[in-house]
Amino acid sequence: MNTLVDTYVAVNRLQLHVRDWGGPANGHAPVLMLHGLASNARIWDWVAPLLAQSVRVVALDQRSHGLSQPPADFDFSFDAICSDIRDVISALGFERPALVGHSWGANAVVEFATRHPEALSGAVMVDGGMAPMSKRLTWEEAKSQLAPPRLAGTPLRRFREMVKGFTGELDSEALWQIILGNFEILPDDTIRPHLPFDSHMKILRALWEQNVEQLFSQVKCPALFLPCIPPQSAGEGEMQYLQSKREGAAQAQRLMPQARVEWLTDSIHDVPLQRPERVAALIGEFVNRL
Repeated sequence: MNTLVDTYVAVNRLQLHVRDWGGPANGHAPVLMLHGLASNARIWDWVAPLLAQSVRVVALDQRSHGLSQPPADFDFSFDAICSDIRDVISALGFERPALVGHSWGANAVVEFATRHPEALSGAVMVDGGMAPMSKRLTWEEAKSQLAPPRLAGTPLRRFREMVKGFTGELDSEALWQIILGNFEILPDDTIRPHLPFDSHMKILRALWEQNVEQLFSQVKCPALFLPCIPPQSAGEGEMQYLQSKREGAAQAQRLMPQARVEWLTDSIHDVPLQRPERVAALIGEFVNRL
């Protein structure tokens, strides 16, 4: 059984936190996992230990997320994110890992794969990295619809009740601890997001400006997309996003002949928490074939 180790790597004048799940050094590519916007490395807590049964696995808290430091210059551009990824790979001693990203992390995977094609054995995009935001939303719409809730100062007990309301049948103490990884608990028992509102909006702007479809033809490594088809109860916004993903999938398969698209049906955006066994199985199968 692998032992989880929480540690830090020093890159770009930052201390970035990683969750090292261990795993065998058996000739397969190691796996570096990236979370999404306003999330943290613990979103992989139910996927990573399954993967680590067969491959080496590390999950990263990206800058200003989880237990990682915020940048003094508030730079959240893809230039900065890709520099972090490159230097974390080097600090871990990984040779040509498979890079796995969820949501914003998936967009970072596509971006990194185009900038450093020699650095990766494979790329996995989990419900992200497929549909340019600017094709379905103006910046004003994106700011209005995708700005995070102002949770700073919320009493911890009240926030717990809020979480129960939106996690529904998935709610558990383990899930609560994963969600708490996004917040600092202050002495007065209120919460404060690790990622400040203004920093969140900077990342959102970088995502809006990125036309990920224009990058597809530059990705040369084997690639796996795992987009989600939401439950039938999903709202109008999610269904519009699904249509954008379908269009992006068609573009990806046209421009990336080495890519495979595996749709995850009846799945929420945070599918690593909903269907960890399925996600781990698909990623593991992909990595073991590299």
